[in-house]
Amino acid sequence: MRVLHIISDWKWTGPAEPVVSLCEALYQEGVDVRIAYRKTPIDFPERTIEKEVKKRRIPFYEGFKLNRYFSIGDWIHDICKIGAYCKKEKIEICHTHLSHDHVLSFLSLYFRKNRPLIVRTDHKRDGLEKGFLSSLLVRRTDGIVTYSERIKRWDMERFGISEEKIFVIPPGLNMKVGPLVDLRDQLGLKVGDKVIGVIGRLKVDRGYEIILKAYKIVKKSFPNAKVVIMGRSSQMEKSVLKPISELGVKDGVILAGYRIDDYYSVIDSFDIFVMMRAGTDGSARALREVMAMGKPAIVSEMGMLPEIVKDGETGFVVPVDEKALAEKMLILLRNERLRKEMGEKAKKYAESNWNYRNSARMLISFYEKLLK
Repeated sequence: MRVLHIISDWKWTGPAEPVVSLCEALYQEGVDVRIAYRKTPIDFPERTIEKEVKKRRIPFYEGFKLNRYFSIGDWIHDICKIGAYCKKEKIEICHTHLSHDHVLSFLSLYFRKNRPLIVRTDHKRDGLEKGFLSSLLVRRTDGIVTYSERIKRWDMERFGISEEKIFVIPPGLNMKVGPLVDLRDQLGLKVGDKVIGVIGRLKVDRGYEIILKAYKIVKKSFPNAKVVIMGRSSQMEKSVLKPISELGVKDGVILAGYRIDDYYSVIDSFDIFVMMRAGTDGSARALREVMAMGKPAIVSEMGMLPEIVKDGETGFVVPVDEKALAEKMLILLRNERLRKEMGEKAKKYAESNWNYRNSARMLISFYEKLLK
């Protein structure tokens, strides 16, 4: 089976990590897979798709432009080249991940004889957006992959897709291995402090104001509670700094910034974790990473979050309301035994459900079904 994965990005954001890791797992399962991405256009010191693909020694192809920004020349180049490459390499499945590469692949492949099947992964938090062109495209795509039963139902209803054409695979996760460092002193945490962890892009639509309002309620009856926020964004002033100041909780909130090398060590300092809304790719990787480290989580009812956290077992699911959130925060902060039990269940659930090798095997079965 020859499979080409295409992602029209170079940054290590959104769906990049699951796409690369899934390709790595497919390769390890014996699939003749290669990944095409946009080459890094600038000298960039942090992780990129290109760096990760080469580091993991996944077969790749760099002959496409995959420029999502307005460039008629680059777009025409790819429309010509994708089909030619697939014909030359005898590609059986072209698996796309973003709207740009989906459109280019469709235009390049759909009208060719003996073309490869076109598959699209829906990485969107709220499902693929419905419009005339998107509906036309999705309905003529051979297979759709999602990470969520909820998104599957939405896409089936929006686009009139049959159930045989759409497939759910659980999102994968690379589990943390190796030593951890105690960062409590570095973060300014004192003996007896209980930590509410928050991770994500600090954007205004991610519910940080609700979390901080809930924390203000919690702090009145549980003064040793602290909030550690890990992440960054150009919207940080509006999403986090302004609410912290207006709510008067500055003394209890620790901004840990963007972390790479000691990312998991910061997570290790958490007692509980809170997320009100996942990022745009919807798979809530940070939430799953925290659960895999044995931390109970409190999440909202939005998107895929209730499918990730089992209410009352691995954490709690609450409405988007500061009082409801504060109530569950206090339950977990005050009850060490419950925190430990839920954390252990969260870790076991993560280990058994978010495995890239299992996801790859499931995807291979879907590919085989489509090819038949």
